[in-house]
Amino acid sequence: MASALQSQLAQIAAKSTNSLDLKAKKKAHSQSLLFEPRVAATQDFDTIYQICHEGFQELCLLDSRFISFARNIFSEQSKQEDRTLMTAVQNSELDNVLEDFLGLVGGRLLLKPAQKAVEWLVRRFKIHEQNTLLLLLAFLPYHTTPMFPALLSILPTNTPPAFKFLRPYTQSLTNPSRHTIVYSAAHNQAFFSALNNYVLRVTRVGYQYRALTSFWAATATEAIASMLDQSRSGRREVQGQKEEDVLLRVLPMLNEGLSMQKAPEFRVGCYMILTVLATNATLNDKVLTAMMEAVTSGWTQDTSHAGLICLSVLAQRRQTILLPKRVLRALLIIHGVDDDIVTLHKQYTVEKLVLGLVLGIVDTLGNTENPAQLLMVRTLLEAQLMKESSVSTAVKHIVLAAQNIDLIANIESDIQGQLADLILRLADSTAIGDTVQKTIMYSSLNVEQLESKLQTLIRTGRELPEGSDPTLEDSELVDTNNAKAIDSFEAASSQIPTRTAYEVSFLSHSKSYVFGSLCHAFILASTSPSNVDIFSDSLVLRKHLAMTEPLYFSFFARIWCGDYPAIARAAAISTVSKYFENQKSTSDVQALLPYVVHALADTSRNVRETTTKLVLALATSYAKSDAESKKRKNRRIWGHDNIYGPGEQTKNVSWISTEETAKFVEDVLVPTLEECILDATYVSRHLANALNGSKHSKVTKSVQKEIKSSLRLAILSSLSSHIINTPLYTVKLRLLMILNQVEKVGSHSRTKALLPVLVQEKSRSGSSLKEACDAESIELSQFAAELVGIVSATDREGVHVLQSIVEEKEHQLSPALISAASQRIRIIWPSMKGDLQMSLAKALLCLAVESPGTSTDEENRQSDAVEIIRNVPLSTSILLSFLEDLPALSESIQERPSAAKRRRTSHGHVEQVDVIDKQMFARSMRKITFFLELVDASKPERHPQLLKGLFHVVGDLQHCRVQSGVELGYLQTLALGSLRAIVEKASISGETPFDGSPVRTDILVDCVRTTANPQVQHAALLLLSSLTSVMPEVVLHSVMPVFTFMGASILRQDDEYSAHVISQTIDSVIPPLVDSLRKQKGDPVEGASELLLSFAAAFEHIPSHRRFGLFLSLVNKLGPVEFLFALLVMLANKYPGNKSVMQFAVDLASRYGPETQLITVGKYLSIVLDTLEAEPSISEKLLAIGNEESQSAGSAALNLLPLLAQILKADRLTQKSAKLLREGGADAGRLRDIYSQLIEQVLTLSEKVKAQKKLYSSCGPVLNALLNLLSMEEFIGSLGSLLDRSHDDVRRHVLNSLEQRVTLHKGVDEASQEACLSFLPRLMSVVEDSTDPVLKHIAIACIDRITEKYGKKDVDAVASAARVISGDACLGADDGRLRVMALLCLSSAIEVVGEAIIPVIPKALSKSIEHLKLSIREDEEEVRLHNAVYSFMGALLIYVPWIVTGKYLDQLLQGSYESANANMGEDCDQSRIEALRLFAKQADAKECFAALERTWTSAMTEGPQAVAEHLEILSLTIEKHPKSVIVKNSSSLTGLFLRYFDLRRIQCSPRTEDSYEEDEIEVVEDAVNEVAIKMIYKLNDASFRPMFVKFLDWATATPSKKDSEARLHRQTSWYLFLHSFFDTLKSIVTSYAGFIIDNAVEVLSGDAPKDESAKTLWRRVLRTLHSAFEYDQDGRHTAHRASFKGGLMRNAEFWQSPSHFTAISTPLLAQLNHAVLLPMTPEFIPTITELAVAADSADHHKEMNAAILKYMRHDDAAVRLAAVQCEQSLTDKLGEEWLALLPEMLPSISELQEDDDEMVERETQRWIVKIEGVLGESLDHMLQ
Repeated sequence: MASALQSQLAQIAAKSTNSLDLKAKKKAHSQSLLFEPRVAATQDFDTIYQICHEGFQELCLLDSRFISFARNIFSEQSKQEDRTLMTAVQNSELDNVLEDFLGLVGGRLLLKPAQKAVEWLVRRFKIHEQNTLLLLLAFLPYHTTPMFPALLSILPTNTPPAFKFLRPYTQSLTNPSRHTIVYSAAHNQAFFSALNNYVLRVTRVGYQYRALTSFWAATATEAIASMLDQSRSGRREVQGQKEEDVLLRVLPMLNEGLSMQKAPEFRVGCYMILTVLATNATLNDKVLTAMMEAVTSGWTQDTSHAGLICLSVLAQRRQTILLPKRVLRALLIIHGVDDDIVTLHKQYTVEKLVLGLVLGIVDTLGNTENPAQLLMVRTLLEAQLMKESSVSTAVKHIVLAAQNIDLIANIESDIQGQLADLILRLADSTAIGDTVQKTIMYSSLNVEQLESKLQTLIRTGRELPEGSDPTLEDSELVDTNNAKAIDSFEAASSQIPTRTAYEVSFLSHSKSYVFGSLCHAFILASTSPSNVDIFSDSLVLRKHLAMTEPLYFSFFARIWCGDYPAIARAAAISTVSKYFENQKSTSDVQALLPYVVHALADTSRNVRETTTKLVLALATSYAKSDAESKKRKNRRIWGHDNIYGPGEQTKNVSWISTEETAKFVEDVLVPTLEECILDATYVSRHLANALNGSKHSKVTKSVQKEIKSSLRLAILSSLSSHIINTPLYTVKLRLLMILNQVEKVGSHSRTKALLPVLVQEKSRSGSSLKEACDAESIELSQFAAELVGIVSATDREGVHVLQSIVEEKEHQLSPALISAASQRIRIIWPSMKGDLQMSLAKALLCLAVESPGTSTDEENRQSDAVEIIRNVPLSTSILLSFLEDLPALSESIQERPSAAKRRRTSHGHVEQVDVIDKQMFARSMRKITFFLELVDASKPERHPQLLKGLFHVVGDLQHCRVQSGVELGYLQTLALGSLRAIVEKASISGETPFDGSPVRTDILVDCVRTTANPQVQHAALLLLSSLTSVMPEVVLHSVMPVFTFMGASILRQDDEYSAHVISQTIDSVIPPLVDSLRKQKGDPVEGASELLLSFAAAFEHIPSHRRFGLFLSLVNKLGPVEFLFALLVMLANKYPGNKSVMQFAVDLASRYGPETQLITVGKYLSIVLDTLEAEPSISEKLLAIGNEESQSAGSAALNLLPLLAQILKADRLTQKSAKLLREGGADAGRLRDIYSQLIEQVLTLSEKVKAQKKLYSSCGPVLNALLNLLSMEEFIGSLGSLLDRSHDDVRRHVLNSLEQRVTLHKGVDEASQEACLSFLPRLMSVVEDSTDPVLKHIAIACIDRITEKYGKKDVDAVASAARVISGDACLGADDGRLRVMALLCLSSAIEVVGEAIIPVIPKALSKSIEHLKLSIREDEEEVRLHNAVYSFMGALLIYVPWIVTGKYLDQLLQGSYESANANMGEDCDQSRIEALRLFAKQADAKECFAALERTWTSAMTEGPQAVAEHLEILSLTIEKHPKSVIVKNSSSLTGLFLRYFDLRRIQCSPRTEDSYEEDEIEVVEDAVNEVAIKMIYKLNDASFRPMFVKFLDWATATPSKKDSEARLHRQTSWYLFLHSFFDTLKSIVTSYAGFIIDNAVEVLSGDAPKDESAKTLWRRVLRTLHSAFEYDQDGRHTAHRASFKGGLMRNAEFWQSPSHFTAISTPLLAQLNHAVLLPMTPEFIPTITELAVAADSADHHKEMNAAILKYMRHDDAAVRLAAVQCEQSLTDKLGEEWLALLPEMLPSISELQEDDDEMVERETQRWIVKIEGVLGESLDHMLQ
């Protein structure tokens, strides 16, 4: 486990950067969002800043909030900032600035300026590494765009944990799916939290944008839904806990989000999340209430719709119906909330929300008086948003509030009237009236008391269910309410005056002062027939004058046509009906008929049924009159002079004759009465059909006979006049609905008859018209629609009226009327005549393009005009008229001065052209924009006549753009798109010849070349493509500049549409272009060179994933045989050495067949040859050579050749060619012919450039690749001729190809093998005859490959080749590379032929030894030659080891020792050691031991490394051979080891500069001892004991005085061996100690050693004795080698023997005398201790103790101290066994306690402590 320090260092290393790692810095600098790494690496910060700052400036123009960042991260100083040099505080401040900028720029990341700005943050501030989380959050909303993989490509490997889900996409550089992000948000809490916090932070500072908000809302909503789904698993308690965890994570975020009032889209997202929570989580009412209050807190009109959706869901989940007070107040503040709720009802359940809102409004009646709120209640209830039970609950609540009216109403309020009106209207409603009636009827309420409080009649006598009797119900109603009704009616009637002041008719346009009180009284009386009769007889109505003045009937007509209760309306009709039934009619009451028709269409069936009685009464009246007098046409017309008052309205009424009135009643109305009762709309259809006549409509079966035209016209005129003059808008509306279904009667149109009413209402102000409609409770929009419906398409005057309505500026018309007029124009437009359409279209166009109005009405009027003209079909003539009226933009622009003048007057800034009249220019722009949009929407292909004018518009726009600098891309795109539609239609139809005279290709080319707008470029290119199909000759004349521009702009675009445009252009333009070029006399390739050059120049800028398809399409359209080579030549010359381009070219060529590819290669070679000519032809065009500024011919050819080699080496070409040649036939023949020509071309090229080294060397790979196309047999067959005629360089390439082919050849066909083996003689001749060492080297390599692959098939051929290689021309050559290659080849040959190589060995072996010596010369080391020699030796030792003997072996070993000492490197050491190990394993043991002995001196002379390798050989030899071989060679080994043991003497006696260091000697001695032990393991006692005695004699031999030092060194080496011997073999060899006792005593008995050599010997003797004592302990140790154990008996009591013990103990203990000079602790004391353990005898212990105690009285303190320490060690080791001698020790201990030496006294005390520890008692009483 790593320590804390290691962990900290690892963290520091992970975060630190090495400023000296230039490669890493360059890689980091090349990371870019916009540029490829290759391009980015070459950019410095000044360049990057310039590019990125331009984008930042454009951002500042878009949003001034960016300007603040110009002072920090986009300042000039920012170029010098380096985050790695900033402090933590500075980096933190920078992070805050970067966070602000990314939050603000996030909404514009799809714009190029924003991407440039972010590029600066990446390149300068490394935000992709330092602020990875923040950058990913900013880009995440755009995860589906192409720029997101670009971002992933620069991210560091340690992606933040929150974004760990992006790691697979980072590796594959693909867009993450939406599902992945949602899944991560649901399961990765870190990511979900980071996303929420980021969105909150951005929104909090006001930087929110739609993309972020919508992405967050959708992701968070789905993620939370998934979380809640997951929480449903497990026990209920667990589920609850999981849901609570989700809520705790989400609700705080929602709480903060809903508090942000200035972020409506964010609030909507929060509403979505709340909806999900309410739907999927288990929430109590308290939480739901808090959520509802949060929703409505701070919401606005913009967010109210989404808030209502959320509220509806929350309300449905609550158990409580009543809404919280805050929620209720918020709902009532929102304008039109009832309409929004009605709209929501179509998709959402709003029942509880509506019910709660209704109940809340009713409960607040006492606190507020707002009629609009009760109107809202009515709207909500009548909209049928709730079930019947909920409606019943709401009605009960309303009625209950009405009952408590006294408690809630204040004095000044009108709540009573409002509630009464509400209840009446609800009860009379067709939608919920039945439910309201049932609720009131079956409830326990006191209806009478309620009606009394409200002073109105609630029970309206609605239609009863089937089977009930209306009469009975009415009578019951009268019975139950009679008394109360009378009281109310009497109170009201008492207020009625007895006469009117001046009223003559209640249908007069003047205001009536008595109608209100009369109406109130009548409504109260309407429930009682008697009261109605009383009211009817009122003096004020003057019933007796009913037939002579209109007052009586007009009152009741106004009642039944008004917005009154149905029972009142029915009572009014019934009263009039009774009058006609009871009274004689003396007047013609035709003025009542329009109002009777209105009543027949009433929504109440009771009213309609009552009206039928009136119609029958009228019919009877007219019939009676007819019976009495045949002259009914002379009857006086009722109300003729004052029906609508005394004014013009009455005079303008068109009256019909009494006879016509009777026919109208009898023939038209009476037959339809039954149907009218059943269907309220029937009378409208029937009357319209009757007026239209049989020719125009289907007459209903109820009409007994067709009405004459004169009567129909009379009825139409009469009804129209009443519509015009009646003051009742309900009557106007209902009659208009009827008459608008009538086209015309005879020659009279309804428009003529009704137009005055339209003119009349048009003259009224909008507010006045709205007030009139509201007063009668009709919809203004419906009335306006019927009003403009008067106008038909054929009526010019009517259309002009509609036009005047739309154009009206001075008079404030009703917006509803204007909208209706606009809609009517759209409806009747197709039926209008052309001239009418033209005039109207021009007027609308002028209105549409005028300057935007300052008021809302003007804006609405203008938008209406725009909508009309955009939604009606425009004819070609209208569009041409618009086109002719278009202004010329050039007239609004000042012309630029001449170029010369501009140069004279320029001040170094971009010149801007002034606009003469900005208002005129703006108006012109609006008009042109609107016109082009109209043309675009009008399917321009249907209007080919616009072609010329549209080209003129395009030219004018282009001229304006160039002169003014104003970007007009949108307009240009529209115009070009329309032109393209016209041209494509002409090309498809082909019916009539296309007139190309208006076509201006120069304008299109100018659009493509001069604009920076990609949409304009696309549109112009597509138009050119379309024009190619109808007039190719005109387009091709100017197409080349287009392709040149495409290469510089559009080809670089990465969007799908740009790709489509390019593809379309290529498909359309290229084929006719090629056809045109072929028809010309020149070379087509030269003609298309400009096109090809443009594509080649744009290659690196074309998106990588589009390149291949684009170029493939281009080549296919041009023709690969003719043009592929030219494109490849251009690519190779344009991007020399670019590997990606080269691979692209190879892939492109590989898409075609082998014949096409080889033809292309031939033409490619022709271009190369042409470049080298004195006067190049086609290459001058393709490569732009031959002039002073262009590249030289040589460099051009040098650029081209590498690609040619790559094309020929492509696997596809090789495989396809081989397959084609195997199949044979004509195709194979042609391929061989082409191949032969290519060989000739390459050879010709080689000869031509022989003098140019670079070019000549570049020809070789081409030739190699070409040769590799052939099969092995054909390839080898062609080598002979190539070797004969070619230059040495070509030969090299040819043989290199052979080597590669043989190496890569995997086939086992005999033909290939035979071909290769048969070529060996030719290769041998090259080796023998050639003077080019490089060529010979390649030839030897070829021989080597052939030998390895196929040598065993022909051993003799390989042996012959080996003889040649071992000769002087190869192995004996002076060139080092040849020697190396020869040795390696011989190694392969030995492996293949084995002993057949023997004739070559002597010569090769001697030369290899010589090369080995040459390779390790100090002045010139040759590593490769050195390793090659050992490879050769290794092969010999593996396959013919017995041949390496004698002097060769000695020379090899001696050379190896020299190599070891030369320190030539790890590779050399490895190769040498491997060869020597092979020698040790493969050679004969005797020969090996002898060679080692012969070369020992050489090894020792070369140094420790050589000695180590020497000993390794011996060690491996001993390990490899069995025991018998080792025993057999024991004498040789004895001599060998004696020489090894003598190493110390030789190196130290005397010492020289070349002598080994002491540590080196010790390392060698350790290695010798290790090998000796390995040898001993393979010997037995009988074979080893003589060897041991020889070793002992050699070490103890008595030398002369001058050799005493030599004897000392020998003994030192000897005792080191003995220590290892006893320490390894342990008790098995204890008896061998007997041989060394005498010599050990001799060494110990002398004087104390003084020099270091003597001390070393003294220490090694003690260590040897220590090992000998340690392992002679009662058999506690066992032998490690069974073989040695079998020959040697272990003596477990060796040191207990008195002879052995006494001989060694005395001199050993005497060493205490040397305590002053020698250290006792490391070696001596442990040895004494082990001797006592081994002796294991009380007598021996007593003897040792006595001797030690004697030394405790020594005069020298060091001796006493050593004696005490010795006693301590013995006490520790032997314990109680040793303390048996304690009585003898006590006197000495007592003395030592008072010793003069502190150290002795201290150690004595420690000894006492040890003794007490063993005995377990104190010694104090013993020492007293």
